[in-house]
Amino acid sequence: MIIQFFKFTKLPQLIVSSFLSIGIMFNFKKDIISLNNLSSSLALILVFLLSIFIISKNSILKNNQYTTLGLIIFSGFFYKTELNALIVLSYFFLLLSVRKIYNLQSAKKTDKKLIDIGFWFSVSTILNPINLIFCFTLFFGIYIYHKINFNILFKVFLGYISVLLIAGFYLSLTKEFSLNYFYLIKISENFLFDFQSCHYCPDLGFPKILFPITAISIFSIYIFKFFGSNLNERLKNSFLTLFFLNSIALFFLAEDYTIFLFFPFLVTLIKIISVQRINLFFEIVILTTIMINSYSF
Repeated sequence: MIIQFFKFTKLPQLIVSSFLSIGIMFNFKKDIISLNNLSSSLALILVFLLSIFIISKNSILKNNQYTTLGLIIFSGFFYKTELNALIVLSYFFLLLSVRKIYNLQSAKKTDKKLIDIGFWFSVSTILNPINLIFCFTLFFGIYIYHKINFNILFKVFLGYISVLLIAGFYLSLTKEFSLNYFYLIKISENFLFDFQSCHYCPDLGFPKILFPITAISIFSIYIFKFFGSNLNERLKNSFLTLFFLNSIALFFLAEDYTIFLFFPFLVTLIKIISVQRINLFFEIVILTTIMINSYSF
């Protein structure tokens, strides 16, 4: 059956699923193919590969197969929304920061990891300032996987501000630019404008609302059945839950942010699939979901 085919994530599967994901984009965007659509699709593949790396290298799941099936299912929902390559790329850098948080489980080179967390998060917020709302989520993750104090916060801030200083220095060489009080006020105003613009809610009819409902349902099943039998597992899943809540809030503000649901969706879906893989009813549900996704309504 189809789920058994995806039992192991191998290189041929990664290649086929990536091309299939792009093919889904061509199906849904065939009348409006653009450089932005292609860039968004390639950025999605980067996000997918990074997600696999985080899952497999940081023991989020004991059974980390079925990831390619998760990409195919997600693509059917993702390409029905507006695509923005910068937003998808900003999510990629946000996940790089998240990856470093999971790596804090190892006590090696913690100072470098903390600086990297701030560094990649800074790049993410430059590309998409609204990502600043994940700030508390990241600090909560640092607290869970390591600890939190002033020294740690300073190292994260050092990594964050370093990107801003590098960007400011580069801009000062290429155009008239000065990092001063007025510039910071302008940046703050732009951030507030971006956030306020999210309140102009997208069309949340049935086709648009189908994916968040699916994601919430899958995550609810995961939390109910797999939240953890000990304090350590529950704390780790609390971080994933907070990350998901941040993501679902962004989606309901603006549908452009569908991509932010990808990582928690992938983690929870493949965990459920790995447990329910021999359940005929569950397999029918998966097949039905893929078939529904084949229609561009």
